[in-house]
Amino acid sequence: MNQRLFHRFLGIFEFKKSFQLKSSGLNYLQLHVLEKVYKEDGLRTLDISRAMEISPSTLIGVLDELESKGLIIRERQKDDKRVVVVTATEEGKHKVLQHIKEDEVFLRNLTSCLNEEESAQLSELLLKITSSTAELEELFRE
Repeated sequence: MNQRLFHRFLGIFEFKKSFQLKSSGLNYLQLHVLEKVYKEDGLRTLDISRAMEISPSTLIGVLDELESKGLIIRERQKDDKRVVVVTATEEGKHKVLQHIKEDEVFLRNLTSCLNEEESAQLSELLLKITSSTAELEELFRE
């Protein structure tokens, strides 16, 4: 893949992130934390941090924003006050469902030029690429 094509490909996803920011009022990380909370309602903050590989301090900032927008509720467990459980509010659930629909429309339109075989090939190739990103992240970490 040449560099120009690569940059055009990345531009598609930058457009998507920009669109989602405008439509939801949430940045990429906020939206994905909210989606995690929605899909696994009642998660402890520590579990979210570990599952999403986000530092606890970064997560707390994201949760503060989501809570201030009325999208989540944080509650301390009665039997252990150190443990905080996060749940999505109705507004938060609605925001995630909107995001999921937008993703479906985006993906359907992005791949509309592909037949079934090409779509399956693309899925296989993307899986192969995403499975090897740990090595790439290590390369550019420093």
